Amino acid sequence: MNSTHRTALTFVTLSTLLCAAAQAELRTWTDSRGNKIEAELLENMNGEVTLLREDGREAHISISNLSANDQKYGLVNRPPKIDIQVSEVTSRKNKGFTFEAEDSDYDRDVQVQTSSSSYKVTLKRSGTIPYDKPIQAELYVFGYKKQEDAFVLLSKTLKKFSFGDEDTKDKFVFTSNAVTTQNLQGNRKAGTTYHGNMVVLVDNKGRVFKTKGSRARMQEFTALIRKMKSGQVVSKAELVSAQNMIQ
Repeated sequence: MNSTHRTALTFVTLSTLLCAAAQAELRTWTDSRGNKIEAELLENMNGEVTLLREDGREAHISISNLSANDQKYGLVNRPPKIDIQVSEVTSRKNKGFTFEAEDSDYDRDVQVQTSSSSYKVTLKRSGTIPYDKPIQAELYVFGYKKQEDAFVLLSKTLKKFSFGDEDTKDKFVFTSNAVTTQNLQGNRKAGTTYHGNMVVLVDNKGRVFKTKGSRARMQEFTALIRKMKSGQVVSKAELVSAQNMIQ
């Protein structure tokens, strides 16, 4: 939608959120044209608020097109800007094996590489507006299973913190559990290799307000990824299907 048209309230039907709307913290919102609705603040990202009405419909409005009071409310209730950095520490060991090949009169030697990695996430806040509400940080680490042509969730780490705490005023750091992968060396379609990671930040209302993936387009699958459990495998076909449902 063109930015010049964002002064109007636009609505999308979301029947699945009717129950959530019944328990919402409703308030009156006003846009620059004087249009008013009763709605809950659902999301506040990238200069736009998403509001959830009582009837389960969403309204998307640019913050700059809200009334002065609503802009202030959105500012106070918006999580701070947070810089996300992920660093990796990896150790690798190679071990050789010899096996008798079925299609040859000679034995074959192979190398199995075992990698053990941990991932440190550093979250730094910026700005001076106080924000002491709880935040949940989520780290997802993915591997690629060559033989299955699929992705596996190697590690899922969830941490809750608040920038209002004495030891986390401006920075919060956490580390994943050790992630181990094994891969046959050479052009063999076997083993699991590291594929990438993604960090998701969620506010105290359960709203995602920032994501950062180590690979392009990872954020498009945030909803699917957050539902996965450690060790769960998802094929490329399933990812395509999930993307088509969103579009």
